[in-house]
Amino acid sequence: MAAAAVIMVSTAEAAPLPPFPPVNVCGIIVEQSWVPAESVRGQKGFSGSLGHDRTFPAHLRIVLENYTGIDATAARRINGFLSVTELSEMNRLALRLPTDNPELLRGVHRLCVEGFTIRGDEGGTWTTYRRLVPTSSD
Repeated sequence: MAAAAVIMVSTAEAAPLPPFPPVNVCGIIVEQSWVPAESVRGQKGFSGSLGHDRTFPAHLRIVLENYTGIDATAARRINGFLSVTELSEMNRLALRLPTDNPELLRGVHRLCVEGFTIRGDEGGTWTTYRRLVPTSSD
């Protein structure tokens, strides 16, 4: 009996992230770094944002400890979307906060981020938030 091979060819489709509704999260900032804007060239033959030149905005990358406002499942989703899954095991949460100001959270130790959300596809992730609220440690 002869073996037959079936080859399927299809065009690349954009794969958007599953919907992630805005959340409010608070916690203690244990790490903070500013990342300048970065332009990335599109990859020929791909759909979605991966196939187009795109710019990732400047942002503060923060890591929160003792976070509240979301459960562990939501925190794992955020960390996974931002490719920092090792933090979930440490009960920490990474957030990217778009800003051109590297000093935005200088001296802030506790923070609430209101309306944080993530969107994206195979070409990258983009985050937004409605408001940052520094909180006291009392």
